[in-house]
Amino acid sequence: MSSRKKEKKKSTGENKGPKRYRSVSLTRGAWLWLAVWLAGIVFTQMLRSPASNIVFGFLTVFPFILLLYTLTSRASVRVFLTDDNKMTEKLKEFDYEFRIYNESILPYPFIEAYVVLPCSDSVRCSERPVRVSLPPLCVYNVSNTVRFRFRGTYDIGVTSFYVYDFFRIWRVRIDVNSFEKIYVLPRRLHIDEEESKTVSDSAKRMSKTPNSYEKIEISDVRDYRPGDPLKSVHWKLSSKTEELIVRDYNSGSVDSTYIFADMSSHFPSEPPLRTEEEFNLFRKKNNGPEGGEQPGAALAEPNLPVSDEAYSDMNEYLADGVVELAVASVLRELRDGKKVYLVWFDSRAEMGACCYELKTAADFDPVFPIFATAPSTDADSSVDRLTSIVGDSEDAKFVFVLPTLDDRTVGVLSALPGSSGGSTDSINEAIVYHAPERYADPDAFDRYLEVSAQGLAENGIRLIKGDPATASVVYDTAEKTEKKS
Repeated sequence: MSSRKKEKKKSTGENKGPKRYRSVSLTRGAWLWLAVWLAGIVFTQMLRSPASNIVFGFLTVFPFILLLYTLTSRASVRVFLTDDNKMTEKLKEFDYEFRIYNESILPYPFIEAYVVLPCSDSVRCSERPVRVSLPPLCVYNVSNTVRFRFRGTYDIGVTSFYVYDFFRIWRVRIDVNSFEKIYVLPRRLHIDEEESKTVSDSAKRMSKTPNSYEKIEISDVRDYRPGDPLKSVHWKLSSKTEELIVRDYNSGSVDSTYIFADMSSHFPSEPPLRTEEEFNLFRKKNNGPEGGEQPGAALAEPNLPVSDEAYSDMNEYLADGVVELAVASVLRELRDGKKVYLVWFDSRAEMGACCYELKTAADFDPVFPIFATAPSTDADSSVDRLTSIVGDSEDAKFVFVLPTLDDRTVGVLSALPGSSGGSTDSINEAIVYHAPERYADPDAFDRYLEVSAQGLAENGIRLIKGDPATASVVYDTAEKTEKKS
């Protein structure tokens, strides 16, 4: 068996979790008692004395006394959580604590508490046994300080106790399932106006400004906002309501933006079993036979260049970046005066997906914790299924926030009905999370993005590489490709 297969088998075995026992069960110590009990029968028959009979009788009922003693722990051992729900931000220090109480005057020296705690890398929580000894009326504290690397929802607490008697003959299970939910929020990134020009839609640059005097028609009336021109004030309505009312004009520009956050899993949790020849073939297809770049070469297996050590948390890592980039995109569009529809798949929702209409930054405040803690989804929750959720969006701009880019995603985006249609002032965007440190050959993947940008640009989609670490966009691959050509 190859070393890779051994590692894979080993890691699979480690993820099975602790073994479960029945509500009341015998341990290996019961064999020792059975041996002593059989020996007691022999000696009782040999000695034939009242004392030996008393000892044998005690040996017979002794385990049942221990069982009754151990069962009392079900009414005595308790877990106390400081709070049911807590909220923190990723990469910030977070203190968690819960307590295990013994409310009885009886001691319980051997307890295994199965607790769910953050892993050493704070990527997720795992169940592990903790040996506890509880004297009478005693408290055992479990506390630590961690930094959560990824946003999401984490459960910290106790699933069950296994209480043993003094001679470890009996094992009594106490199901607790008491948890404290930790909501880890991502950073709420803000793209500055200077950086916003790099990633903003061309509709803003090409269309008429809403405050210009080249109005086409009045679309609505609304309350006055700071910055609105006095010429837009509807004085007749304002005099009736005693509040400033302004006219909203339809200038023909795009005023709605759909932001689709793709948090689907694009990578397996373990490295694929590939040979060195397969990897060399991948490099040859992206660098050419002589090491030079092939302009039209597509990636045979786009997932291939990921570093082996990155597979364990790659999907969580990319989903984390997608959320932060989507949040920054929402805030950018709202600042531009757009009406934003934020769409994503969410297993917690009744319909399996969420779609929120946002008109101001204040509308986003209650949505932010829900979106920020959304779990990653399976590979079937693709972009084309996301877009099928929305209804009539003919004159809207589409923004796709993607964890990575591969041939299938490029094909789906190019084939979308609204990719080249919609408003003539609109150019849709595909923002892909750029994580070069996660790839074994980041240069090859960058070349793949540049090639893909050409095909997407022909379908009215501008490809953008986003970097949440700097809260900005690295560069617009479509513009870079045009300059090179």
